[in-house]
Amino acid sequence: MKQGLLTSITLLFCLISFAQSADLDKENFKVSYVKLPTKPILDDTKRTYSTNHRGISISGFSKVKSEGTLDFNYTFNGTEIGEVNINKNKIEKKDKEGKVISVSYEYMVVVTYSSSGSLSLNHAETAENFQKTYSESTTYKSSTFGSYNKAKDYYNNNRHNLRNKYRTAHKNTIISNINSYANRAYGYIPYTTEYEYLWILGSKKHPEFQKHHEAFDKVKASFDKIKYDEPIDEIKKEIEPVIEYFNSVIPNYPGDKRKIRKVRYASYYNIANLYYYLEMPEKVKEYAQKIIDNNYDKKDGKYFINKADKLIKSLEINKTNTRHMKVLTEDLSNVPEEEEETETADVELNKAYLITKENDTTLVDIKSSDIASIGYKLKTVEYDQNGTPIGSRVKSAKKCKELVFVDGLHYRNIKFKESSIKSGAVDAGQMALGGATDKLCKVLFESDKINLYLFNESELVILPAGSEKGKSTMGAGFVFGFKKNLTKYAEGCPTVIEKIANKEYKNNQESLLKFCNELTKCSSSATTQDGN
Repeated sequence: MKQGLLTSITLLFCLISFAQSADLDKENFKVSYVKLPTKPILDDTKRTYSTNHRGISISGFSKVKSEGTLDFNYTFNGTEIGEVNINKNKIEKKDKEGKVISVSYEYMVVVTYSSSGSLSLNHAETAENFQKTYSESTTYKSSTFGSYNKAKDYYNNNRHNLRNKYRTAHKNTIISNINSYANRAYGYIPYTTEYEYLWILGSKKHPEFQKHHEAFDKVKASFDKIKYDEPIDEIKKEIEPVIEYFNSVIPNYPGDKRKIRKVRYASYYNIANLYYYLEMPEKVKEYAQKIIDNNYDKKDGKYFINKADKLIKSLEINKTNTRHMKVLTEDLSNVPEEEEETETADVELNKAYLITKENDTTLVDIKSSDIASIGYKLKTVEYDQNGTPIGSRVKSAKKCKELVFVDGLHYRNIKFKESSIKSGAVDAGQMALGGATDKLCKVLFESDKINLYLFNESELVILPAGSEKGKSTMGAGFVFGFKKNLTKYAEGCPTVIEKIANKEYKNNQESLLKFCNELTKCSSSATTQDGN
């Protein structure tokens, strides 16, 4: 009797000792199943869809030319280019004592590209009409350049390639998001390369090491045979001995020591995970509660309860008891590739308010490709009575007062003489006016003191407040009388005049913007002081 008790005590101490080396390793095995939809169409003969975009597809459905149970209508609304900024960064080089020995500047182009698309989904069975807008935005930052003009020239030379690059990327992302939604809600997606894991003892000193690994090898071999479209009844029978083994380990390790609980935890976890992929969610919840009660890693127990509840709900919604089934995905539309998506999807329209010289305001659409040509004329999209684009309408700049895009881009009619008028650049009416003619110019800076505009993306125009005509900064009179002209504009602002004398301003966009800002601040400050 005493000898038997001594043997039992010795065995218990041995188990406790071995438990001290209860290191666990993750051992992966393959799983295969069908992810079920959240809004299933239970009658598989009605699993059809139609779409106007070849990139939209639903797993487990047949694509038809028209009137599918699900009908997807996709529109790409275009890509908008935000304000183009050329950021200036000061770089100081210091000696060992921290004294600044040189200063240089680098310039970087920063611009945001924003795209949007819309989806309309009609569900013939439920009469559901789903509408959603998708949007993507990317801020582009160029590499750095040694001068403002180099940065500007780089952007101007690559602006179309950059827009096309981000437009394509955004379109692909939007379609991907649409497919994710459609397949999550309606699709039957085969998972064939997913992996899960069991907790297997990693220390060879542990008495269960060999049997743990033998059990895992059986699991791996059995699950390798599982196909997403075949029943798993035979696999369940093969795994029963493995589950019995992990159950048998549990009573051999009693007590509250952490590493003892760790061994029990491995059994509970492994059994719960196996039951999950054998589609027995109630058993998953049973062993998930054991994980919680064992008090080694409670969060895993809660994790399995949550997974099991979701599986129960999914099986109930789909009126099935398995995630292993045949999945048929086919294209019955017979639509030629080039006809599936119309060119209109790539036409980018920009809305703007046009204010005429008579102060009439009209909301117009302007193609992105036509914005660069705004100058002597303005080309807007013309529609028929049904709202279908039928062509373009051209309006002369001399009839336009302002053009304000909804995204903030702003053009104003400015009368000035170009530095050099090319043959054919203006019509006969404009030639008759002599030097200065009406032109739509992009607004760069406006204040009650000085205004700065950009014509044809290349020619800067200064317009002092109260003046009826602007002056091109490329004209000979302005170039050769640069300091004299700026000094005249800066009358009453000695600090700005001093900077002009010190040649702190240059005849380029960045420097003239600085001049306009500082002149306006100076004038505002002087007005405030006079008022006081």
